[in-house]
Amino acid sequence: MSIIHDALKKAQEQRKDKPEGVPFGNAPEPKKKPPYIVIGVVALVAVIIIAYLYIPAFHPTKAVPPRKAGVKPAPVAAVPVKPAPQKAPEAQPAPAKPAAPAVQMAAGTQAPSAVKGTPKTVDAAPVPAPKAMDASVRPAPPAKRSKAARQEAEDETVRRIPARKAEDDSINRQYNEALQLMNSGQLKEAQKAFLALLGRKPDHVEALNNMGVICASMGNRKDAVAYFKKVLEYRPNYPKAYNNMGLLMMTDNPGLAEEYFTKAIALEPEGVEPYLNLAALLRTGKKFAEAAKVLEVPISRNVKDASLYLAYAVAKDNMGLTAEAIRYYRQYLGLAKPSRMRDGVVERLRYLEERGKR
Repeated sequence: MSIIHDALKKAQEQRKDKPEGVPFGNAPEPKKKPPYIVIGVVALVAVIIIAYLYIPAFHPTKAVPPRKAGVKPAPVAAVPVKPAPQKAPEAQPAPAKPAAPAVQMAAGTQAPSAVKGTPKTVDAAPVPAPKAMDASVRPAPPAKRSKAARQEAEDETVRRIPARKAEDDSINRQYNEALQLMNSGQLKEAQKAFLALLGRKPDHVEALNNMGVICASMGNRKDAVAYFKKVLEYRPNYPKAYNNMGLLMMTDNPGLAEEYFTKAIALEPEGVEPYLNLAALLRTGKKFAEAAKVLEVPISRNVKDASLYLAYAVAKDNMGLTAEAIRYYRQYLGLAKPSRMRDGVVERLRYLEERGKR
């Protein structure tokens, strides 16, 4: 009994130590204290990592190699940026080209006659081929060379002279053959011949000028102007081209035609055709005194030209100076060949002489 009594007594004492309502044998285990040491270590490691990442003092510095003298650092590549699309600029009208300066008639072209103001036929003479270089342009002085080199160059030049002379002679013959076709009125054949010559020598000024004359004779004014302008590109001081351009402009642009004739006279004052054409242009504007003054220049040089005397007589006739008109009509008749023009002058002269007797 004592053993049982002792066991019960012991059980009662244990109940006093336990909270009420908790059955004996199911009592919860005592709570473990948190591991403060582990938490502290983890926090310290986190602080060190953050400090390493965000504080520059903890970063190890890298040594920068010294830059070599004269070597520029490579430029930083820029990100390409596409430019905004732009509108295409509107086409601007090309500026009008100034008209070519004033011009002189070539072989086979026509100059205005004195009475009717229509062009007169000018006989053409064979013209030798022009020099390859304009006289106003001087070649650059050659570089100094040894005596042997100079001698070799001179020998080479001498060897080439026969070939060059043969080529020039061939071109001259071809030009004269084309000119004969032109003077005989075979304009299409002459045109083909001149084009063949220009295929060999594109800068043949006389051939270009005569091509313009042929085009003008065929009524192709546009091509005629183009050929005369091409002449002036190769030889800006070629009077025949200025005279021919003036003839083409007499109807459409008398002012420009006068400039062309004046330029032709300035370039070739000893010529006759530009004086005749300018006088005819002035007569169409009823500027008879000015026309007579223009013609006095070649007349004062005692030029024996029937057309010149006729043009001067007509100007004096229009001015009412009958005596001078009769004088120069007679000089014209002394030089002129039989023609309808000459017959008309004979009738006019007879009329003036009969009127003077009254």
